[in-house]
Amino acid sequence: MNADKSSNADATDAEGGSNKGGLFRAILAGPGHSLADAFANLERAPQVERVFRHLKRDLLGARIALTPEEGEGFWEFTRIRDEVFVVIENFAYRDPRFELVPGDGLVQFNFRLSGDLTMAVSRTEPLRVNRPALLIWNQPQGLEVSEWTAPSAHEKCVVITVEPQFLVDHFLTTIADVPSQLQPFVTGGRGQINYCQLPLSAQMFELASKLVNNPYSGALALVYTEAVTLELLCSAVGGFSTLSSAPNEQYSQRELRCLHAARNYLMKQITTPPTIRQVARAAGMNETTLKKGFKAIFGETPFDFSVRCRMQHALTMLREESIPVARVAEAVGYKHQTSFATAFLRHFGMRPKDVRRGKPR
Repeated sequence: MNADKSSNADATDAEGGSNKGGLFRAILAGPGHSLADAFANLERAPQVERVFRHLKRDLLGARIALTPEEGEGFWEFTRIRDEVFVVIENFAYRDPRFELVPGDGLVQFNFRLSGDLTMAVSRTEPLRVNRPALLIWNQPQGLEVSEWTAPSAHEKCVVITVEPQFLVDHFLTTIADVPSQLQPFVTGGRGQINYCQLPLSAQMFELASKLVNNPYSGALALVYTEAVTLELLCSAVGGFSTLSSAPNEQYSQRELRCLHAARNYLMKQITTPPTIRQVARAAGMNETTLKKGFKAIFGETPFDFSVRCRMQHALTMLREESIPVARVAEAVGYKHQTSFATAFLRHFGMRPKDVRRGKPR
């Protein structure tokens, strides 16, 4: 979890006080306030442009649109009873935004589709998430951290926050059913931050995209958000269960560094997908250990990870740029448009020509 110099510069700039706009907690409730404070103020905050309710299902929704001076896009909030809090981000601020986040003891599932977010896990090891990923986060009460976004980064994600006991009661039945990798988030981490970054599966990507691009409005939009949110949580918890069923292998610090180097290498090789031999050579480890370790640590094979990175890059190009499908295919390593279209359909369940641009609206 290394941060480059630009991330540290952003942190210094933010902590120096130049980025005072804040993120949603500061916007809704003021600096230093919690997620619960922000949601409690949804119906009173002057920045909220509209509020909608579904009384029988106890659902509350609200929306904040960025001003042209701030950037473009929106924040959208949904409270599902007093059990689940959903924050949908689809925006690009012109300037970096900084916020102090107080610990609340809740479990956060952050399904990131795009953007550039940094969280100060420590001064020496900030956590930067600038690619599609699932970030699970648990921050004990009384422990404050800072987070900031990069200027002009298109932040597109779905953040679902719940009480730890909610996961046990509604998804796992008993504490004994909690997958081993999820246990620290449910039981607490003895006064320390627990976080885990996992690959974003194709199913999670599509479900999160559905929430960002909710086709309904008013009360119907709230029911849709509730349904898809629960499905998205099922997918995340199911992902932990899959990891828990894998063999428990031990890897040295060097091997872990090599595996992360292999993953970073694959992320960059979009146009010309490398062979497993090339990846192993770039990472400095043998092919057998690479294939076995990559699957154990990241939950998928190097080939599947490479395909997912390329497909998600293709999806971004198709949605956000006016580029012919043939050129998109070439940009992600396919010589023939038909081969690309077949792979894209298999991965996302839709054809490249069916994709629409996904700009903030």
